[in-house]
Amino acid sequence: MIPFGVTFYPDQWPAETWEENFRNIKRAGFNVVRFGEMAWDWIEPDAGKFSFSGLDRAMALCARLGLKVLLGIPVSQVPPWFYRLYPDSRPVAQDGTLYPEMGPRPNICKDNPDYRHLAERLTRKLVVRYKNHPALLMWQVDNEPVYPPLDHTTSNDYCHCRHSRRAFILWAKKKYGSLAKLNEVWGMKFWTNTLSRFEDISTPKAGIWEAVSPHLFLDWFRFKTDSLAGWVSHLARIVKAADRNHKVGTNGFIGISTRVPDHSILAQGLDWYGLDVYPAGGKMGPRDLSFIIDLWKSFARAGGAEFHVTEMQGGQNVRWGSPVYVKGPEIEWWTKLAFEKGAKGLLYHAWRPPLFGAETAGFGILKADGSPTKRLEVISKMAKAIQNSSFVIRHSKLAIAYLRSSDVQSYQEQGPPRGIAGQWEPVRVDIGLMCGMNSIQGAYQLAYDRYRGADFIFEQDLTEGKLPYETVLLPNPYLLSRKQFANLKKWVAAGGQLITEARFGLKDENGHLYPKPLLEELLGVVWDHGEVNENGFLDVIEGKPAKPQIIVKKLGKGKIVYANYSLFMSIRRGNKKFLSAAKRYL
Repeated sequence: MIPFGVTFYPDQWPAETWEENFRNIKRAGFNVVRFGEMAWDWIEPDAGKFSFSGLDRAMALCARLGLKVLLGIPVSQVPPWFYRLYPDSRPVAQDGTLYPEMGPRPNICKDNPDYRHLAERLTRKLVVRYKNHPALLMWQVDNEPVYPPLDHTTSNDYCHCRHSRRAFILWAKKKYGSLAKLNEVWGMKFWTNTLSRFEDISTPKAGIWEAVSPHLFLDWFRFKTDSLAGWVSHLARIVKAADRNHKVGTNGFIGISTRVPDHSILAQGLDWYGLDVYPAGGKMGPRDLSFIIDLWKSFARAGGAEFHVTEMQGGQNVRWGSPVYVKGPEIEWWTKLAFEKGAKGLLYHAWRPPLFGAETAGFGILKADGSPTKRLEVISKMAKAIQNSSFVIRHSKLAIAYLRSSDVQSYQEQGPPRGIAGQWEPVRVDIGLMCGMNSIQGAYQLAYDRYRGADFIFEQDLTEGKLPYETVLLPNPYLLSRKQFANLKKWVAAGGQLITEARFGLKDENGHLYPKPLLEELLGVVWDHGEVNENGFLDVIEGKPAKPQIIVKKLGKGKIVYANYSLFMSIRRGNKKFLSAAKRYL
């Protein structure tokens, strides 16, 4: 059975409507319904007082009607009673701002031990109660796990509470072992910041541009990913300890480095990893959606998890993104593309638009009164065809390397604009906040025109030398370790083709400037200095004109194609000349 379903939240609808809704979901051709992931207050309405009657009834209805359930363990958002018991638990921003108790997601810091204790208790109770239920298909732990806030509702950075600081100190102590090593990596001799005790470590509260130590800032983002990944995998282990028969995973979305973890790490330890994607809301054409799906599929692969689509847009957006009307044919090609690119299951969001709350009237396949739509007709026709289809998954000969550390470092260096006009160059989002995402999207545009897609590889793939491709595009290659560099050279010498761009290997994995850039060793040239112009970054090579150019060098059986400018970002911004120049090498 290929999981093909929809989200429907019985706790948000009158109980007398449940059977009709579940029956119609089954009649529409769906075999899975997803609920529970945002319903802690439904199961534990007050601290320690559990009520399973509603969930029992919903599960029993699904079993009787032949529907399977992707059951969410709702620990992403704490109910109001939590803050009555633990009033000092609100997440803290770098400037001391306290996060609201109610409303924005997530409303709790995952490093909080009181939260963790209660979330673990809830997880164990749910798994023990439903692990043998005939309706259960899979488990979902958490929901779109991030540090608050989930989106860009504020430029503040969370969470700098005492629990996160303590966790950060323990993480740094484990990683470096000694203060001498930590002080060296973080460059703490700069501006009188040498630490004499681990407990003197502070989270980087000075902001982005003035983070004092960009190396500490880089590790702060790594810590956030590791902390979230550790928490999610811990929940998964709790589930698996009690239930060895059902798969467990979680879901997420793609965004820039400031608001989401490194998904290639977060997927580790999970059986499946689900993408939440809203193509109409993001104004995505075929290439844009293909990019998102290929990137997420690669995240799942890197973590050893199955690739699923947990939320595919089922109706028009509300609150964020483009609110354009969603038609059936659009949903059809979105769905087929996901399965053609390897999705093991797909669920739409949502069956009916909510009548209350922050997403009122949004995303529903049906109309608000429950009547059918053209979207439903199209989806129902697909349901049977999908179960009878055998999708041929094409393996890419080309990969795009996404260097998360380069992404974070580029973001940190550019930062927000200063308050005094004219003192500094104005902030440029394309070479700062969006540098990493723009670069990999530009690389994907180049690959899409030739191959209709690409795989993505990540820092750990370069570190381990996992490069089973003929060609690798390496955008934003700012931070590279010696080991990653050695593996790239070995791969090229064995016959691979590397296409890369400006700032190749100027810094090591900790953000320290190499005295002699790796670029010089790669090409046998002398790097003079770097500039920024309308095309992004520009490497000036000694003895060559200070203008955009491409240098080609053979290495063993392979070849290196190096653009001394921001090739991939320029392609993303619509530079047809640079796109045409790069196409000659594919």
